[in-house]
Amino acid sequence: MGSEFWTDFWSQKAQLQSDFAATGRGRMDIVAFLYTINEAARLLDLSPTDRLLDIGCGTGILTLALASRAGAVTAIDVSPVAVERARQTLSDVDGAEVRVGSITCIEEQASSFDKVLAYSVLQYLDSIESITKAFLEIRRVLRPGGRALLAANPDPAARAKLEARLRATMSPEDASAEISLLAKTLWLPPSTMSALGKEVGLAIEARPIHARIPQHTYMFDLLACRPMEDTWNNSDSGKCS
Repeated sequence: MGSEFWTDFWSQKAQLQSDFAATGRGRMDIVAFLYTINEAARLLDLSPTDRLLDIGCGTGILTLALASRAGAVTAIDVSPVAVERARQTLSDVDGAEVRVGSITCIEEQASSFDKVLAYSVLQYLDSIESITKAFLEIRRVLRPGGRALLAANPDPAARAKLEARLRATMSPEDASAEISLLAKTLWLPPSTMSALGKEVGLAIEARPIHARIPQHTYMFDLLACRPMEDTWNNSDSGKCS
């Protein structure tokens, strides 16, 4: 498993005709998606003056849904194909910036954003070290007092039930393919993820996902803040090793 696998995977998804399928939400109905939008805005406490960074934006439909609730949006994704489609999605959003980028190496200067969203992103990293890099970057680009929602992280405690449900509701071939993909993602318990965030200076807590959002049965959210008193300032940008 590696980052190239997931870049290729999401590049292929981004070429699908359906916007929902192209962004990885092909099984999510419109009501669940509306709850996803509302929960993201609520947990981030978005306001019209906020500068928002959406990491792992995919084809940009969630970015588009949140753009009217923020002052300015920047969206990044590791897939150039997804980024090109996101540019089309966000073409009528004033001031929206869309480019290729990674959660472990964010180009912007320190303290550039009031809010950061990374929806279903951390699970596609390949190691605890990569998670730590991601948390460090989030702390760096958030302003003191800024907030990040790192949403939809798979919980290993729920993995067996999820795989059993897939086998019970899908054909053997489809279930096997889905379970094979799940095996390529990173499953870390909420306690481990929270501890990693705290180690790099974030105030962070794990939270359950809203019951109207399908992922609530096997995933959890992380809500993180850069403490207001945090005076650490690394202004380097785009110089990741």
